[in-house]
Amino acid sequence: MAGFTPSHVFASVSSPPRKQLKMEDINFENITPLTNAKVSDRHITVNAVGEVSLPPDRCKLTVRIQSQKENVDEVKASITRRVDYVLQTLHNHSLKESDIKIYKTIRRVEGLFCMEAEIQAIFADQHKCQTVANLLVEKLDETVIVCLPEFYHASTTMQNLRQQASLLAIHNAKLKAQEMAKFVHQNVGQPISIAEEETREWQGSQDTPTDIENTKTVQQRLTDSTVTVSCKVSVRFELKPKVKTKAVR
Repeated sequence: MAGFTPSHVFASVSSPPRKQLKMEDINFENITPLTNAKVSDRHITVNAVGEVSLPPDRCKLTVRIQSQKENVDEVKASITRRVDYVLQTLHNHSLKESDIKIYKTIRRVEGLFCMEAEIQAIFADQHKCQTVANLLVEKLDETVIVCLPEFYHASTTMQNLRQQASLLAIHNAKLKAQEMAKFVHQNVGQPISIAEEETREWQGSQDTPTDIENTKTVQQRLTDSTVTVSCKVSVRFELKPKVKTKAVR
């Protein structure tokens, strides 16, 4: 029997050459520091409400002037005289042209020319608005109707009011968390998350019954136009143990 001679096969697998990383290839913006890589498991979550109220900061005064004549030129002249007086009064109280709007309409009714002018003036000073309204009622005749002032808030004022309510809610949440942490001998660290859960807005008092609009005084209208914004937030804070300081002898 022929002898069997085993054969030995040797193989080696060479790995591809490693690519050498250059400094310019590194994106340092995606590198997270080790100190911020993990948030502490010890935390506290609190809910708090911030509520702010503000009276209206704008006042709209509407003046309506009516006249009817057989001649169209006469009715125009009658309206123009009264409109000019109202505008002069507004300018004397430092109102800008941009705060005044004028609307005029003319029509025929039973053979007469009927003309009506409506002037709307926006005041930032409520006392000045009331002064002008009283003056016009005193100086002009019954063809001029001076409406009760309408109170409201400027759009920028409402934006600031909502922001104040949110910030106050966060502030109250931090105070609440600090009191709770103090009770268990802990300190409040940085906020981990902030969530706005609810925002509500209303005018006047929620418990005040609704009266007939024409029977309300100016003060009642002012109170009813006061806006309240309420914001509820949920905030999670880190909890840190208190560091005991050694007394220096």
